[in-house]
Amino acid sequence: METPMIHSYDRNHAAKLVPLLEAIFAEVADRRQSIRQLERDLQRAKREGESRAVISDITARLANHRRELRMTSKEFEHLGCVVDEHNPNRVIIPGVSGNYDEGFHWQAGTSEVLENSATDSSVF
Repeated sequence: METPMIHSYDRNHAAKLVPLLEAIFAEVADRRQSIRQLERDLQRAKREGESRAVISDITARLANHRRELRMTSKEFEHLGCVVDEHNPNRVIIPGVSGNYDEGFHWQAGTSEVLENSATDSSVF
């Protein structure tokens, strides 16, 4: 059995994650938008009695986007980070000790990481 890797970041290394976190969040936003559009397309296709081939194609593309969206969680996990369950636009980054409560967080749309405090999230 593989031992899980403990991730730890000081402020400087946590800040260096921001461009990667931004890229992951951009993919998440694009995938969510595509999923919403495909869901509308699928409903319309079913309502209008489109062929099985059309419905199957939309369903397959929808499944692909959903799978890729789930993979973004693995990308965060690989970095040792977690998405705040109460604020999905916030990523929690472990601190030097490897603990989230002594770490940092990054908010989508910002360019800096901030130190965590107990009032920031229910994650810690």
